[in-house]
Amino acid sequence: MKILEINKYNYPKGGADRHFLDVVSLLKSQKNEVAIFSMTNAKNERSPWEKYFVSYVGYNKNDSTLLQKIIGTCRMFYSVEAKGKIKKILNEFNPEIVHLHNIYHQISFSILDEIKKRNIPIVMTVHDYHLISPDKDEFLENVGRKYWKFLFVSQKYSLSKRLILVLKTYWEDLLGFKNKIDLFIVPSQFVAEKLKKWGIENEKIAYLPHFIPNSTLDEKSEDQKSAPYAFYFGRISADKGVPELMKTFQKIDGIKLYIAGEIEDDTQIIQDKNIAYLGKLSKEEVKNYIQKAKFCVSFSRLPETFGLTALESIALGKPFIGLDAGAYKEIVNQGKTGFICNNITEAKEKISQIISKGIVFDETEIARFAQEKFGEEKYYQEIMRLFKRLFKNCHK
Repeated sequence: MKILEINKYNYPKGGADRHFLDVVSLLKSQKNEVAIFSMTNAKNERSPWEKYFVSYVGYNKNDSTLLQKIIGTCRMFYSVEAKGKIKKILNEFNPEIVHLHNIYHQISFSILDEIKKRNIPIVMTVHDYHLISPDKDEFLENVGRKYWKFLFVSQKYSLSKRLILVLKTYWEDLLGFKNKIDLFIVPSQFVAEKLKKWGIENEKIAYLPHFIPNSTLDEKSEDQKSAPYAFYFGRISADKGVPELMKTFQKIDGIKLYIAGEIEDDTQIIQDKNIAYLGKLSKEEVKNYIQKAKFCVSFSRLPETFGLTALESIALGKPFIGLDAGAYKEIVNQGKTGFICNNITEAKEKISQIISKGIVFDETEIARFAQEKFGEEKYYQEIMRLFKRLFKNCHK
């Protein structure tokens, strides 16, 4: 098939972007024609389609100029540039299906009209709660579709930012953007239930967990086996629980915490003998550190839509230790491939037992479980079935 994959980042900034890039690689490996639409960024992977990418904008401290922030704020609501450039890539590539990932705020839903004009099916993989909430990290049931309540029930952002997010969410509903998407792919039943509570019809929701690309475990030398460190990789921010994670490992003997990822919101790395910051690593470097780790860990309390870090950990045979938030329980087989704990105290107890070898995991069995449940062949067969069904329905 000819598939247009769209995501605001064309580099592995976070879990959603890693999944996007994995999907692109998988589709290409199966002889599909794949084009990419994204935003220009110095960190991007090179693409023959980058001439059509929208210009760079940013929203956070030190990531953009004042002009870029102003343009970015306007683009949250609508982008004439994005609409014009999607038109050009559609005319040249003429896809049979368009697969959206994260397109807010940097691209916006303004691209949907041009796609629908051509009677091209639109599929969206839901990576967060942006569709149904002013807060991308959480669907607040005490807010629901009365988005104005977000101004008063949350202190997560400044009042001005909360106001913009509320207005934008009302604007998207007013223009009916969600109605132009033919199918929402959700990576967990947890997310499916949230979409249904908001009001999206069950018929427009397809459950399809993320996958782990086929890979073989590298042989490790004796000095690499059961290395005395725990590994956290991903966004380094307060909402991901990284400060609490570091404070916990300051008090744990016999193991270090290695942290890798992009620092956000001026999160400070604690200077301690038990903590090492590795910076932003490549995909292969992350894989290497996972394989040499004792286990992987996260103290995120966000209602995770999936938890790709947990999957990447167990796929390489490493147990994952996390808190009971979002969809983690749908990935980790409790006691067999790791532990999902009720609180930090319980997580600390499990970590201590692993260090003392009171709990021992079978790494080969962990990897086997991950491949059986989340293998790429299973994912590919299902996503192509969904694509072909939609294409057929749109061309009856």
